[in-house]
Amino acid sequence: MLRDLLHPDGGGGDRFRIRLLEKVEEAVDAFSALRSNRSALRRAVVGVLREAGYNAGVCKTRWEASGNLTAGNHEFIDVIAGPVGGGGDPRRYVVDLDFAGEFEIARPTAEYGRVMEAMPRGVVVVEAERLRRAVRAVAEAARRSMKARGLSLPPWRKTRYAIAKWLGPHRRSTTSAVSSSAVVSGGGGSVGCREVGFDAAVSVLPPVTRTR
Repeated sequence: MLRDLLHPDGGGGDRFRIRLLEKVEEAVDAFSALRSNRSALRRAVVGVLREAGYNAGVCKTRWEASGNLTAGNHEFIDVIAGPVGGGGDPRRYVVDLDFAGEFEIARPTAEYGRVMEAMPRGVVVVEAERLRRAVRAVAEAARRSMKARGLSLPPWRKTRYAIAKWLGPHRRSTTSAVSSSAVVSGGGGSVGCREVGFDAAVSVLPPVTRTR
């Protein structure tokens, strides 16, 4: 299931997704000098994507503690694409440069090791609903693994917290007219961004319950 959800050749061969992944990987390779500065790397990648005509932005989710949900934040890239066939709602693709790294746990069981092996290493490009399903599956596998090892589940490993990382309320910024090449050649060391505000349309879970 995870391979079908997270690998670009799964789920019917989404050509837009495959081309987008190729472009992101090219940009990551081109800006490999920024790997130690993930924030700058994300902004450089967004600059490349926007220059190529994609509606890309850097998103930062942020949520307050609520119930059994611990406060937290996360940063990633998203790309908004037109609906298939010209009808329906726009499609939102989440782009994370180290998705699997967000799910590393201590003393994993063999089962959880197989779960990690099923996930792409490095860049992941996936539609929002597919991401939600994948995160739920991995978070549940992590819970079983930690329980089997006699470890308590920390708040930041709960399903609600994991989902909130990518699908919670977020602030989205897009590159300015500054070229993405400014990140490595000078220009203050970063690509200019403009804030577009929190997108209230994106919810973590149905109203009433919220998760990490």
